[in-house]
Formats: sequence, C-alpha cells, structure tokens
Amino acid sequence: MNGEPSLLVAGISARALAVAARRAGFSAIAFDAFGDLDTREACLETFVLENAIGGFANVDLTAAIAARANDQVAIGLVYGAGFDDCPHRLAHVETATPLLGSSPKAVARANDALFFAQACADAKLAHPAIAFETPDAPLGQLVKRRGGSGGLHVRAGADVRSLGADEYWQRYIEGRSVSLLFVRDSRELTPIAWSEQWTAPCAGAPFRYGGAAGPIEGPSELLDSLAQLTAALGVRGLASADFLDDGEQFWLLEVNPRPGATLDLFDEDADPLLARHLSALADKSMPPPRSRSPSASEIVYTDTSFVVPEWEWPNWVADRPAPGTRISKGSPICTVSAAGRDVSTAKATVDARAKRIRSEFRGDGE
Repeated sequence: MNGEPSLLVAGISARALAVAARRAGFSAIAFDAFGDLDTREACLETFVLENAIGGFANVDLTAAIAARANDQVAIGLVYGAGFDDCPHRLAHVETATPLLGSSPKAVARANDALFFAQACADAKLAHPAIAFETPDAPLGQLVKRRGGSGGLHVRAGADVRSLGADEYWQRYIEGRSVSLLFVRDSRELTPIAWSEQWTAPCAGAPFRYGGAAGPIEGPSELLDSLAQLTAALGVRGLASADFLDDGEQFWLLEVNPRPGATLDLFDEDADPLLARHLSALADKSMPPPRSRSPSASEIVYTDTSFVVPEWEWPNWVADRPAPGTRISKGSPICTVSAAGRDVSTAKATVDARAKRIRSEFRGDGE
C-alpha cells in the first residue's frame, strides 16, 4: 500500500475513472473488460473480466471487490457503464464496500422507461413518446433496450417486427445530440458543461456512440426542471443528461446516473471532477466549476480484425490495447482526443487523428 487513499473503480472500460481518481488524489484498483495499457498504468491493480464486455449482468463482482476493499482499505466503489441493466449487481457490491454514486434504486428508476417518462412529464421536460405495442408507423420509431448504453441498444423501428426482452418503442426525433455533464447533491444540481455528440453507425447499430466535443452553449432554462427530475430519480454525484435539439426545443432522451462518456472531456487538474463527485455524495460545498477548455474525443472503431502490434502510441491516444490483443471487426481500437482554440478546431483535429489511427491499423481483412 502507498500513502494515498484508494478507490475501487468498475466499468466496461474503467480507464477514465482510474485516471480521474488519480487526478483527484486517489490510488485506483480497477475492474474492467479490457485491461488496456493506460488503465494498468493508472492503477495499483487491474482485474480484467473479459466476460464483462457486454456489461456486468452475468458477472458477480462481490467477492473480488470485497477482497480488494479489505486488502487496500479502499473507501468504496465508483462505477461507470455496465450496470445500467443490472442494478441488482450494484446492490450486491454494496454489501462488500460503500457504493460511491447513485443508489441501485436510482439506477433502476433511470432505466425504467415508464417511470422515466412519467418523471419527465412531471418535471415538464419534453420526452419522446414511448410504447410497448407495435405502433401503426414503425418507420418513425426507434426500438430501445432498457439499460442499454453507448447507442448499441438502439435499432431503427422499420427493421423490427417484434420487441425483445426489456425493449420498447420510442418516437424518433431528428436533431443534434447534446449532453449536459452535471453533479447532483441532495440540495441542487450544478452544471459542469454541455457537449455536442455524434454517432459512428455500423451494421446493426446505427446509433453507436462516436464522440463528443465541448463546451458548447446550452439552455439554462432547463436546469430547474432537470433538477426536479433528478431528485425524483434519486441521482447523486456526477451524471449526465442526453438531449436532442430539433431546432425548436430540447427533448430529453435519458439520464445516466453515473460518470459517463464526457468525464474524459471535461476532467481537468485545476478542477478534478471525481473530487466534485465525492463532495456531492457527502453534501460538502464546493466552489463554482471552472470554465472548461475546448476539447474533443472520439472512439476509433475498426472495420476489420487485426492483432495489435508493438507500436509507440501518440500521447493523444487513450484506451491503448496491449501488443498481441486481438481486435475484432466493429470493436473499438482506442480513444483519441484533441484540444483547440475553439470547439470546431478541436473536432477537426480529433477527426484527423481518428483517420490516422484507422489508416495505421488496416487489419487482416477477416
């Protein structure tokens, strides 16, 4: 053990949480599905759970987390993506170590389509209509799965004949995807920054998450309603709200009651977001958030399969797979990031960097 307090972090990819923990003054012990090079570099220990690539619904972490919590005297677990469809796993983990985030009940509420739709109506937030029976015009609908993340669970309604387990219909809204990263304590919601987001479509996943850039301007008039909604859900700590801007109004699609994709984008040494997260959970007062610098990040996916060679990764690459790792077609290679004098410059730079990575790893054509 070293002299720093320790945090357990868990997610399909726990690298961003581990780096954020270190930035906030903690050592990290990570549980994730990849064990990338920079995850290992940021952690005291990294436990790779390859069967967690699709989430933790079929992975029981309780015993492993209990052992590490005792050995390292960790103060608790901060979780990321992977538990949205299985809040009962978080409830099990909570028997082994303090859960440093929204409760399992809050996760369940945020991912319950009916509860969420009613809570949006109560808070007077526009939310696309949902249904559980096939609509007359499926062409204008999407099919979503409860607890899905990263856009991988969203299908075009025109391609669907019947719903699968935990799926539902949702009206399709055309518009720009934007997201608000915020922190929630028991009293109030504090906005951190707005971002714009884009997709990386592929066969079977037309709404797969691609990347984000910010900060951008967002509608401050929605904050009171969002505060009411997050209180009803029970959200605590760092979280995000995803909207579609159709040019006339903002439609709330979902609330992620945990640190999400833009943690990387807006975490800064001068204002560590995980410190804000823990302070919000303890209802400690914090100074107003600092303005964020323009930046962008993008997940780079491969169109083929290949084995990662020995390669010197540029310093703007995160989630770096180890040499010898087999990357299958459609899977993420890594994440690239860029800063700029403004958001459009950062986006252009990150796009060029993503193209460079795709060119470097052309694959074996499988």
